Amino acid sequence: MIEAKKFIFLSRWQRNAVSTVLGTLLLISSVLLYLCKTSLQDPEIKLMSIDLIKLTVTAWGAWGLILLYASSNSFSRIDKETLAFLKDDLSRPFLLASSQAQATYLKSEPTGDTPQLRLISESYQGVKYAYGIDSFKIYFLCRLNVQELSVLVYLPAKHEKDCETIYKTSLSYLREKSEIKVTLMGVNDAGWLEPGQKRFELQIFRLLSEDFLFDASKRIYISSGVFGDIRAFFLRARKAQLEDL
Repeated sequence: MIEAKKFIFLSRWQRNAVSTVLGTLLLISSVLLYLCKTSLQDPEIKLMSIDLIKLTVTAWGAWGLILLYASSNSFSRIDKETLAFLKDDLSRPFLLASSQAQATYLKSEPTGDTPQLRLISESYQGVKYAYGIDSFKIYFLCRLNVQELSVLVYLPAKHEKDCETIYKTSLSYLREKSEIKVTLMGVNDAGWLEPGQKRFELQIFRLLSEDFLFDASKRIYISSGVFGDIRAFFLRARKAQLEDL
């Protein structure tokens, strides 16, 4: 079944124009009804003004529903919800996990301290984060394009050779998910961290539903999944580092 809202795409000018016309009609009908009670004693004009008010109010109700659909199909709304997901929704599970209530649980893992999330930079449809402790961090870049979420994870370059061993459980878990695609990107330049620095990169790609940005439960589910992935890679990368010392 084709949803009608997919065909509703209104510019700001169109929304303002229709709202102005409906508002003008409502004002005119209200003025006519007032005049009929004061100076114009014409029953036909009175009935016409009452009918016009009813039609205008009904039109406003229908127009309100159209505006609700159109607002979720506008560039500004999509951009706003994209940024809200990348900055607020994605960071929420990390902040909850690093809270005092969760600190004891996380310290049972081989991290030493409670890992923290830090926003490094943000750009159009993408944010970069650092996750870890003072002595060891991994980095990840999240890009969201309405129905496509790409998480590029930056791990120590020396882990490329033994990545299937170090990250065996994490990679196996992700590869079992039909909605997730994992791609090993190899060692590449990460000059945005430090000049000349290289990192082993892997991409976690998720294909989302078309109404993802406007469904709170789906946003919570995906952000929790990203947290689980990043935390798992951090713990395994940290464990490998400690074994090398």
